[in-house]
Amino acid sequence: MSSDGGARRRIWVAAGAVSGIVVATTAVGAVVLNGDGADPARQSAMAGPAEVTLPNVNWKLSWRDEFNGRGRPSKNWTPVLGGGTKGWSHRALQYYTADSAVQDGNGNLVVTARKAGASSTARCWYGKCKYLSGRIQTKGKVHQAYGRFAVRAKIPTGKGIWPAFWMQGETRPYGEIDVVEVKGSQPNLVQGYAHAQRQVGGGQLKLPQSVSAGYHVFGVDWTPDRIVWWVDGQPYAQLKAYRGWPFDKPFFLIINVQVGGNWPGSPNAQTAFPARLAVDWVRVYRG
Repeated sequence: MSSDGGARRRIWVAAGAVSGIVVATTAVGAVVLNGDGADPARQSAMAGPAEVTLPNVNWKLSWRDEFNGRGRPSKNWTPVLGGGTKGWSHRALQYYTADSAVQDGNGNLVVTARKAGASSTARCWYGKCKYLSGRIQTKGKVHQAYGRFAVRAKIPTGKGIWPAFWMQGETRPYGEIDVVEVKGSQPNLVQGYAHAQRQVGGGQLKLPQSVSAGYHVFGVDWTPDRIVWWVDGQPYAQLKAYRGWPFDKPFFLIINVQVGGNWPGSPNAQTAFPARLAVDWVRVYRG
């Protein structure tokens, strides 16, 4: 979620040039960025088709939220509120409210992005906020280094909609793992990336139909050696450990739906509101 704007793809390429990240295409059409600190002389030999496999780990459940209640989620989650500075650094258009992320009484957490009504007094960086949405996180409450992190969710799409399940470290240097994010104008494309100060790795997978058509399980398997992204048990991208990577400390969880901003662009007349991210459960495992 951290990279800004149309420069996102250029940032990935630049990161590869800086850190020895190798770009390869897998049989399932994903982009794999292996941050293994490779010698530049070896890069041409390493690039090419690559197979991504899940780590051979006997995962054991360490924490979960099944969202079986009604109203606000459990106290493990804290709502993030407001419009943020310059739209949370993305020039996003939404204002986060606590009532935009609630349990529906049917086993789902529903994060709703909607148009702000005429009576709304919310103010954003550009003036009166056009949209309201939700963002919750487990900062200071639930965090873990390494493990399997998974979410079962039905993800909304549409131009200008940017839903995500992701993680951040609580201490410097900065680290971020996007377990799943979807640019709403590309409804068939699942993306997962890890961001550090100057390095980015991960990839994407094209599904046969829109992610909004039904529930999928999205996850990462994160070990001291690598991070592997998968959908419904199918791995599609990985980032190998490199010298100085920040993915060696506890991260907390975040769920949100952003509206607008430099990367997804603004909604248009075809964007359907309200846009609802339905989360069946979140589960965390240890090795």
